[in-house]
Amino acid sequence: MSKKTDIKVCRYVDCPYGKEIDITKDDYRVVGKTMYYHTDCLKKKKKGEWKDEKTKADLQYIKNGWVTHISKTVIYSQLFQCLNELIARGISSDYLVFVFDYIVSHKLNLRHPKGFKYFVDKDEIKVAYKKQQSQKISSIKPSNFSGTTDSSDVPKFALNRKPNGFGSILNHKELIDEKKV
Repeated sequence: MSKKTDIKVCRYVDCPYGKEIDITKDDYRVVGKTMYYHTDCLKKKKKGEWKDEKTKADLQYIKNGWVTHISKTVIYSQLFQCLNELIARGISSDYLVFVFDYIVSHKLNLRHPKGFKYFVDKDEIKVAYKKQQSQKISSIKPSNFSGTTDSSDVPKFALNRKPNGFGSILNHKELIDEKKV
């Protein structure tokens, strides 16, 4: 049998109190039977203060898309629980939106919100995301840092063209010269 202690761990991701709750002294709340929160941390969690506006908009986009493309009878609490767990692990909301769009566009089999996390870890999707990010970076044209363009700095290339055709294969000068005439 394990010995019960008076120290519990606050489950809030950005707990400002150091994550430890001394149940003999601290002001805390219990959610379910095993999840302990400082009272302030639980209020912040319920308000969603730990998410910025872009993250909230991205999660709303996934919710609306889920209803439109996957299932109209989705249980929102399960969907948001799954998405919040992924964000708490440090996965960006941009990547989650990309994964969702990838699933929809490639018509991958996804029916339940808990299955979404398996697609987040797929190598195929990670490679596609990296490719998209590199295309975004390369599509941004670099600005001219010096402010002036000097044509002497621009590299110049010369290409020696060989004539094509049957004459170039046999290296006959007459056949090559006849083509020019």
